[in-house]
Amino acid sequence: MKHITIYSLMIVCSVFTSLLVTSCNSDLNSNIKDDPYSGGKAPLGIGLLAESPSPESAYPNDTVVFKAKGMLNWCDPQSGRYDFKFYISDEETKIVTATDTTITVKVPGNLSSGTAYIVLKEQVFYGPRLTVLGNIKIDHSYGFKGTSGPIYDCAEHYSKARVYYPVGDYMQAYYNENRSQSFSCISMVLTDGSVSGKWVTDFKLDPGQGAGIDLANPGVTDIECYLNSFTYFPSDHRVLLSGKFSEYGWDKLPVNNITIATNEVASYYKTVALPSKKNNTSINCKIPVFNGGTLEAPVRTFITSNEKVVAVGNITNYCRINTEKSYAESMVLDYSKVASVLRMSRTGELDDNYRRDAEGVVGQILDACMVENDGIVIVGTFSSFDGQPVKNIVKLNAEGTLDETFMKNIGTGANGSITKIRYNKNKKKILITGEFSEFNGIPAQSVVMLNDDGTRDEIFKIGKMEGGLANFACLLDNDNIVVSGAFTKYDGVTRRGFLILGRDGKALQQFNVPGIFQGELYKVIETRTSTNSNGLLLLGDFSRFDSPDKILAYAGMSPSIYQSGQLDNCYAHMEKRGSRYLRYALYNATKYVCHWDESFGTYLAKKRAEGKHYNVAISH
Repeated sequence: MKHITIYSLMIVCSVFTSLLVTSCNSDLNSNIKDDPYSGGKAPLGIGLLAESPSPESAYPNDTVVFKAKGMLNWCDPQSGRYDFKFYISDEETKIVTATDTTITVKVPGNLSSGTAYIVLKEQVFYGPRLTVLGNIKIDHSYGFKGTSGPIYDCAEHYSKARVYYPVGDYMQAYYNENRSQSFSCISMVLTDGSVSGKWVTDFKLDPGQGAGIDLANPGVTDIECYLNSFTYFPSDHRVLLSGKFSEYGWDKLPVNNITIATNEVASYYKTVALPSKKNNTSINCKIPVFNGGTLEAPVRTFITSNEKVVAVGNITNYCRINTEKSYAESMVLDYSKVASVLRMSRTGELDDNYRRDAEGVVGQILDACMVENDGIVIVGTFSSFDGQPVKNIVKLNAEGTLDETFMKNIGTGANGSITKIRYNKNKKKILITGEFSEFNGIPAQSVVMLNDDGTRDEIFKIGKMEGGLANFACLLDNDNIVVSGAFTKYDGVTRRGFLILGRDGKALQQFNVPGIFQGELYKVIETRTSTNSNGLLLLGDFSRFDSPDKILAYAGMSPSIYQSGQLDNCYAHMEKRGSRYLRYALYNATKYVCHWDESFGTYLAKKRAEGKHYNVAISH
């Protein structure tokens, strides 16, 4: 089932300035735990209040005051005795002092933003969220708010800085306050983050157009449709697009998973006269200038230094429109057997001499990247490639044969599947992620860095992950590493799903202050923020970043506020988008929490006193 989430994020950050990401805030999931008084436990008369701490945001090692109740029954501040423990984001926090109605704590030196709670006699009492400050924050002025499905790739305009083309599996691109544009798998994002409308300079598509499925195409096996690659040809800036699709553009040009578009991403075609089945007349029909493609969707496509097209994937057949056998009403495809990787000219002709008689992969290819000298590193879950036993990773040289030096240097490879690979061409470094614990016999928990000759980078060493593994890693030009995954701790510190590491693999506290990240990244672009600071544009398949509001947005319960100029909160209502099942569960759970918990009940009453409808107030 397709879920509507945020699939891009701009964050402001810097090694010495600040970092930019686009998405969300906190720890709602971790807050939903057992009733502290279940099983007949006696009430202890204490609690943390829901009111914000003072200050609401703090740096590591700062002191923060939380409002509470009934604390002096369980502590003696003068002697330093505290019968309870205090936690922020699941990290035990030093208690400085307490009164009956307050607790003062010292923020740990290594910490991410999260919920505060106290533990007494195995009972847990939750309080408010503390935002931990650092050199990273969301660029709220950037308009692009994501898409209705995953973004797999994104390229910057060849001559216009900060104009982007995200491609993926989506039909809506969101920007600013509840605005959107409808395009199929591709859109254009302008410098301020707004999404371009129809048929404008640099974007010759109308709403609903882009990549699509033509059920009349003989190569179509199902109706799934997506784009996973966008690459410019250096000589004329035409665009190589690939994915799973059988038509493209406003004129629904027939294609087979790969096409070349104009530099305005319009269909690039030629006209041929084809006979009609209905009579003996000829009809002028459009076919792509790039008349080539694949039966199966490629995992990745690349442009070589001499502007040939290489497609990599679980591909068994090359296909091409046969204009000699086709009719105006129906196209006929010719097929040729290929083995996982093929090379074509700019007009789509298959290079018969490339990988002649190769056997291809035994298993599944999951990802690939192009490195120096047109070499291609391929990863996945496979045990053999071109008849040679391998362990989930191979490198082909420019002519499509195995690179023996690389294969020797990687040794035994990965002891589990490799799901993603990213290459920094400026640093000439490869980062791979996957479900492995060793690489070439050396411990490496789901992330390893390689040189482009296959030798292991000796500086980077991934730390210990708990709760899950990494699903993405890339090296930035400033030598920092961005990681996403399902982990909850890194080197013993709570880091929920997102990391920025130093070159040695150590977590950089100043960049690791956000809360929960849920999902996976596919692309990270180094860019500038709306205030011209250093920034990152994060793109992928994620539903939450550093905010509980994202799970509320999925449930369709987030308060929708219309704003105009300096006038805020003119009109608010509860949005009814997203999962009605999750909305129903959260709505009913919240009613009972407000009834039985004094702090939540007080907060609900406060919102009702502000004139909000009950349903709107309870969604806060």
